[in-house]
Amino acid sequence: MMSEQSETNSKRIRIQSGVMLFVCITLVSAFLVYWIQSHQQEPSVYSTGHMNAVPAMDENSFPSAVDPETADLQPDPVSSASSPDLVLTQTTTRKPLLPDLKTVEEGELESTSWQNPFYNLFWKSQGWQFTEEGMESAADQVSVATFNRPYQKISVSFRVQVEQKFPDFELQLLTRHPDFPDQVLVSSVIHFQNDAVSISETAKNASQELKRIELDLTRAEPEAVPVRLVGTGNRFVLSIGRHRVLTCAQPALQSGKECFLCFLTNRERVKLTSLRIEGE
Repeated sequence: MMSEQSETNSKRIRIQSGVMLFVCITLVSAFLVYWIQSHQQEPSVYSTGHMNAVPAMDENSFPSAVDPETADLQPDPVSSASSPDLVLTQTTTRKPLLPDLKTVEEGELESTSWQNPFYNLFWKSQGWQFTEEGMESAADQVSVATFNRPYQKISVSFRVQVEQKFPDFELQLLTRHPDFPDQVLVSSVIHFQNDAVSISETAKNASQELKRIELDLTRAEPEAVPVRLVGTGNRFVLSIGRHRVLTCAQPALQSGKECFLCFLTNRERVKLTSLRIEGE
C-alpha cells in the first residue's frame, strides 16, 4: 500500500515538473519569436522611412539656367513645339515676337557671346524646329524666332543651307516700345532673296527701304553659305559668302537702344547653322 502511494506521488511530481517545463519552454519560445520579429522589422522601417526619402536640397545647390562661363557650350537640343502662349496673331501677319519682360529681367542670358544656341528655351519662337545642327523653319506657316537676349551692338553670323536658289527670309533687329512692352517701337529688316538684299526701317506700321542691292545668290551645287551682319548702333555692315555686299546707316530711332535678334520666314523652309551671336 505504501509502495503504491509512493509511486503515485512520484508520478504526480513528474507530471507537475513536465507541465512547468512545458510552460517555461513555451514562454521562452514566445519571447524569442517576439524578439526576432521586432529586430526583423527595424531594417524595413529604416528603409521605408529613410532610404527612399529625397534629401532636402539647399536653394543654392540648384544650378542656374545658364552659366555665363559655359554659355558657349552647346546644350542638348529640345525640339520646338507649339504652345498656346506662342500661337499669336502676330505670326499670321508676318510680325515678329518680342520676348517676355520677365524672361529678360531674370538675366538668364547674361553672357554676351553665344555659339550655336539652338535650344528652344533661348528663343521666343513659332514654327522653327531646333536640333543639334541648327534651326529650321516650317514650309506651311509663318515661322518666327526671337533670341531672348537684347543687344545695343551686335554681330551675328550664320550659314544658310542653299540647294540652288537662296531662300527668302528676313533677319530683323527689334527695339521694344518703352511705354508698351508688347509692341515694337522700330525694327530694322534685312530681307534676303535670291536676286537681291535690302534693308528697311519699320516704325508705326510704316516701312521705308533704306538700301537695296541687286545680286545673284544662286549656287551651282548645294552649299551652306556664310552670312554676317554687324550692327554698331548707328551703322550696318552685311557680308554674304565672305564678301561685303551692303553697308547702311542704322535707323535713328534704334541708335543707342537695345535690339532683339529675330528670324522670320513666310511659309518657306530655311535651315540655319553655325550661328554665333556677339555684342554688348
